[in-house]
Amino acid sequence: MRKIAIAGMLIAVVMLSVGIWTPAQDKPEVVEVTGILVKVSAVGANTTGWEMHFPNEMNVGGKMTKSVEVDGDPHKFQKVENLRITVKGIVMHPSGDRIVIKVQKIKEGV
Repeated sequence: MRKIAIAGMLIAVVMLSVGIWTPAQDKPEVVEVTGILVKVSAVGANTTGWEMHFPNEMNVGGKMTKSVEVDGDPHKFQKVENLRITVKGIVMHPSGDRIVIKVQKIKEGV
């Protein structure tokens, strides 16, 4: 009986040690970008349907680009379509070359 108790405690200590030493997950990159919001469509490709175009290339998610897809409330996007806006959100990489910003906040007329 004593051997089982010692083995159980040893297993518990090992499990706790492994939990402490596992690396923390990377924090998501939060960005704030300003550009013109436009509606887009693509045949045979995945898209959120909305894209922000920047006046100059900028580094978003470790990549230089002039536009990024944005994901969020389409009703809010329709109200500010073709306007200059600032969005704050989390950078996501759903596939290799796509950059999508999951919008948390929108500011119009900035």
